[in-house]
Amino acid sequence: MKTFTAIEIDYNRFKILEIHKKKHSYFLNNFVNEAIENLNYDDVNSVSINLKKIIAENKINIKNVFTSINGNSVESFSFNLPVMPESDLKPAVEYELKKVLPFPVSQCIFDYIYIETADESGNRALKITTFAVKEEYINKLKSIFDMSAIKIKSIECKTVSIYNNIRYLNKNKTGHLVLCDVGDKTVKIAIILNDAINFERTADGLNLKNMDDETAAGVIAEELKRTIDFYFAGKSLPPIDGIILTGLFSGAKGFDAKISDAVTLRAYSVSVLTLVKSEKYSFYLSKNLNKYNLKDNPEFFRPLEDMWTTFGLIINR
Repeated sequence: MKTFTAIEIDYNRFKILEIHKKKHSYFLNNFVNEAIENLNYDDVNSVSINLKKIIAENKINIKNVFTSINGNSVESFSFNLPVMPESDLKPAVEYELKKVLPFPVSQCIFDYIYIETADESGNRALKITTFAVKEEYINKLKSIFDMSAIKIKSIECKTVSIYNNIRYLNKNKTGHLVLCDVGDKTVKIAIILNDAINFERTADGLNLKNMDDETAAGVIAEELKRTIDFYFAGKSLPPIDGIILTGLFSGAKGFDAKISDAVTLRAYSVSVLTLVKSEKYSFYLSKNLNKYNLKDNPEFFRPLEDMWTTFGLIINR
């Protein structure tokens, strides 16, 4: 059994999951979802002090730690490349990035995911989705963890977490899906087609946490409609199979129905709490948390509803 810890610093909120993995099963051992009022993310010292305090108070394991980059700090691009050896792929991706990045490629750190595709004539190509972030942002994130005495194993962007989660939910078959992850202030929308991220955008500055369900559903539905309309404009694409809702309102009764009615697409909610309750997935409570009954302690487990991308940092490790 191996222990993994996923940590997201989302504006002024710390989201932490500690999970044991045994073969293909995951056991939730500890979790934290805590907001610090007036936390300034640019103040590296203050953020690291708070992170170190939270880790110590909750006795979080820090041996295998994974973290993510906020979506609004990441530039993402999709393009096709010819099939080539793995050793040639990174330079080819870097060459393509130079054409589209709004800053020099020498000032960024980038990563990419890809699948091999074939058209009706059998012509093969690589469908690339690449993510680039300024090196100064990565260095700031590293400094926060270094000052907290935490050694990071990996830094990913939230879109990759979303991609991992969709594959997990659909047994590695993604179809044509929209994932809409709702945070306190942002809505992250990613559209997956044939196992690849085909489109993504982040709507920021929404202050959703202070909205009631009805108002929030209206705002999120408008962002979804705007995104889907832009995505389909001038393109011949298959219809979308459905929308997966995660994040802030994923536990709200009837919320997915409100989105379905507004967008006229099937929408359903999934949260980490949903996974714990479901018998479809190999995700359980560890002995440490088994003493809490899910039905009798809904408020204790409610913070898990907003920690879906955090979970994606650990999936498939």
